[in-house]
Amino acid sequence: MNLSQVQAFCSVADLGSVSEAARQLECNRTKLSMSIKALEKELDVELFVRSGNHVELSEAGKAIYKDCEGMLVTAARIKQTCLHVSGEFNAEIWIARDDSLPDEMWQNLSHALNNKYPSTSFNFVLASSGDLANLVETQQVDFAFGVDYERVDDPRIIYNPLGKIRMMSVCKKGHDLSAMRRVSDEVLRNSMQATMVYLNEKDNPELEPFSRRHIGFSSFDFMLDTILREEAWGVMPEPLIRHLLRDQELAVIKHTYGLTQEDYCMFTAAGMAEHPGMNWLADKISDYLFDF
Repeated sequence: MNLSQVQAFCSVADLGSVSEAARQLECNRTKLSMSIKALEKELDVELFVRSGNHVELSEAGKAIYKDCEGMLVTAARIKQTCLHVSGEFNAEIWIARDDSLPDEMWQNLSHALNNKYPSTSFNFVLASSGDLANLVETQQVDFAFGVDYERVDDPRIIYNPLGKIRMMSVCKKGHDLSAMRRVSDEVLRNSMQATMVYLNEKDNPELEPFSRRHIGFSSFDFMLDTILREEAWGVMPEPLIRHLLRDQELAVIKHTYGLTQEDYCMFTAAGMAEHPGMNWLADKISDYLFDF
């Protein structure tokens, strides 16, 4: 048994397709199938139930999946530790963030971070809230900050909640929804919704559109612009819209889920060595959320 076989097994299990796993791993489909066959031969069990192009875990596959996933996490942690010891780590850090907190706050913090830790190059990437965990998991970025919609127990990701962020279902002042004393599910479903969309292929029920008609964006800022320009509603983070609520440009929709709370998290790959700059940034964001 080797790590490439275990990686092949876990990838096919996650995606339910050999061809899709081969595409994501950027390897030959035949080679991937052979790796799984070799693993099954060594373990003397069938790990998948195959039906045409679709595969799903057998009982034996289900029984060993968590352990195999743990092996991959441990291997990644060992590699990160060795990079840290050899001094090849932390010269450059990639950080993904969503735009649930004001850009001005991020600009101030990024400049302060850069000045405080001049030996490290920091790269900030704007991403959809729904893509943050996946960007860390696939090692496209080192750290990510934003609203945690997934709440999944994934051993490959460390979720560090920094505070609560209030999410509000809002529409433009003067919209029909704003005048209703109580908005039913059916009425809301028939209204145009601005939604948050994401690129990774994992299902995320929390980000599924509620309305039958919707337009999707990977940015809260674009969602807000649509809500203000069009006859649309959407679920927005309070830090971005408090001034608009105060100025009565937006109204909170009186619906069962008109006000909710989500965790604002720092996402880190399991085994990633700590960086003092990221701890500093996490503390500053936590203070901001607490004060807010």
